[in-house]
Amino acid sequence: MTDLGITDPFLKRLRRRIDEDPSITEAGLAKKAGLSDSAIRQYFSKPNRTPRVENARKICAALGTTLEEFMSEAQTPEEKEIVRLTLALPDHLRRQLLSYAKGLVDASGSSPQQDDAEDL
Repeated sequence: MTDLGITDPFLKRLRRRIDEDPSITEAGLAKKAGLSDSAIRQYFSKPNRTPRVENARKICAALGTTLEEFMSEAQTPEEKEIVRLTLALPDHLRRQLLSYAKGLVDASGSSPQQDDAEDL
């Protein structure tokens, strides 16, 4: 069930996740997240709807992930693990990791896309 009127990036990803996994229903996910049975259905039925961050976090937790992991562009298991580990670091260590990663890329002779390097 694809909803063409969805503009919110979180809801677009959530719609895709629900559509891809037949074991997930809107009502079941809402209940597991501690929301009303119709909460997720209402997000999809009303145009330009955006869930509060608190509710988005609850939905992600019910899916077994975090909001940050859910919204990341990581695709492979390694990319997802890098995102998960990076998010677990305090800011000062995250900055050190970014510097180290840039050094690794420079040493390898590769050139990362500028946007990707800034996202870490």
